[in-house]
Amino acid sequence: MPLSSDCFLSSDITTRWVSDNIPMRENSRSDTLSPCPKTLWGAGPIFPRFSKKDVADDCVGNLLEVARLAPSEWNLQTKRWIVVRGGAAKQYLETATCIALPLSSAPVILICLADTLAWKSAPQYFQEMIASRKITEEEGREALRRLRDHYSSSPDVAKRTALANAFLAVHQILLSASECRLSAYWVTEFDEGKIKAYFHIPEHFLVAALIPLGYHEEASPAPLSMLHLRTKIYREKFGGSQDLFQKA
Repeated sequence: MPLSSDCFLSSDITTRWVSDNIPMRENSRSDTLSPCPKTLWGAGPIFPRFSKKDVADDCVGNLLEVARLAPSEWNLQTKRWIVVRGGAAKQYLETATCIALPLSSAPVILICLADTLAWKSAPQYFQEMIASRKITEEEGREALRRLRDHYSSSPDVAKRTALANAFLAVHQILLSASECRLSAYWVTEFDEGKIKAYFHIPEHFLVAALIPLGYHEEASPAPLSMLHLRTKIYREKFGGSQDLFQKA
């Protein structure tokens, strides 16, 4: 979705994708028995160092506006953002990661948060639906009952939904960053407890991801090799034929 901004001028793709190179897992917590170990992965082509060129507030604002428009289940809008520019805070985030990353070289680091209690704001959403006559009052009450039963049944349900919605917004950020000629990647390997304590993040929010943003210090590296599409797709059931175009 194009926005009227000088930041969005180029279709050159500079965003570095790491989703197929780093396994996403539940974030480490500071209250676990053992501290988050630091994996000695270098800055390499996957994790670029950034130039000292600043990223304008208008550009960051446009990226976050695109992320705001990302869809979310029941329009719960679970994501929240912390924009980090301070040197000390960026250094702290770098020490809180479980991978050796040059986070502090980024002019901006976005902390993406996921609200696990966003479903409790659903009554407002259904009232808006009723007011616009998209649903009747009876349909709204029934949908609200089912939604509350669904999310209150287990904290894991709300957690999974909140994270899924947040990562849709992260994806929007990564796509839109290239239109600002920015390099960006996402990090999920960190000590969540330390980050929440330092930035005074309420307990019901999850730290979904860190997104360093900046301009390349040097030329973009060659694209990463990717597995062939057919190795990732099965027909009808897991383990079935991997020929997408084969007739059943």
